Amino acid sequence: MGSTIQFKESNEASADFLRKAVPLMVGRKIPPTPNNYALWYAHVTAEHPDLSESLLATFPTPESYSHEKSDQLFFEHFIKQHLPENDKSQSAIVALLSQLLGVVNENVNSTHDYGDALKDTMITLQSSNDQEEINIALTSLLDQTQQMETKSREFQTDLLQSRQEVETLKEALEASQKDALVDELTQIDNRRAFDQTITKALANPLQVTVLLLLDLDHFKRCNDTYGHVMGDKILQQVGKILTEFRKDDVHVSRYGGEEFAVVINDTLDNAVNIAESIRDKVSRFRITQSETNTSLGSITVSVGIAKARAKESVKALKERADKALYQAKENGRNQVYVSDTRY
Repeated sequence: MGSTIQFKESNEASADFLRKAVPLMVGRKIPPTPNNYALWYAHVTAEHPDLSESLLATFPTPESYSHEKSDQLFFEHFIKQHLPENDKSQSAIVALLSQLLGVVNENVNSTHDYGDALKDTMITLQSSNDQEEINIALTSLLDQTQQMETKSREFQTDLLQSRQEVETLKEALEASQKDALVDELTQIDNRRAFDQTITKALANPLQVTVLLLLDLDHFKRCNDTYGHVMGDKILQQVGKILTEFRKDDVHVSRYGGEEFAVVINDTLDNAVNIAESIRDKVSRFRITQSETNTSLGSITVSVGIAKARAKESVKALKERADKALYQAKENGRNQVYVSDTRY
């Protein structure tokens, strides 16, 4: 699948593309529905080769048109790209849309049938003098009216049920999206969430952005000495400490392994104060053997800080923060180092 299909042509270009698309549709006896117009319009722009290839292969002749196949192509090239990546969520949405479409189509067909019955009755009333024929027509219309009332009630019930399913699906999708941005172990933002946060922050030139990269000192030695279960508990504790600092302008996340990141939209001085507070709180944490309640020592963290420069890329900012973190390690660990300057 290619990139999202968007139409941004001028009015003149749009008219030209439409003039090209219509003959192709007419030649293949393609019904002039909005979905079909969108497919063939996208095709004649020559900017969506995947769609064009599928479209021409699916409908090579006037006898090849299929409403179901056209709907499938429209779904694949216009709708699917906007759905969640999760296959289960996609299937749930598609099933719900199909159900809604079926309910609406059934109601439309019933309305058409009732309209036809009403027309036939009106013709009979206007043209016939036969009382028996008129009574039969009126009886039939009454029966159709009762059926229509039943169908309408069923339609309302189906719509209500679908609405409830939509709400349930919405809640499930929101939970799924939230889970996709949370680190399962530490319950703070994960790397994907961090990437979104730092990108959004740097896209706003009117706000100050400071990046903190934190790395637990000698964490491998801790894992080797006390085991990975204890290592996970330490990471969880650091996550809890970072959560205490989380605010609208302070975003905390697990960057990977024993490394964490904090994006702060505030002054460099305040960012340094936060970094020092985090470092101090982590250093006060004691590793305790639960069976014997024996203290096994402490854990410390080194912090590298970089304040974003004007028009600086995410990559460049992370590199400067990483170099500052490396310098904090080189200087003896358990300390904060600001990019280009020892604080």
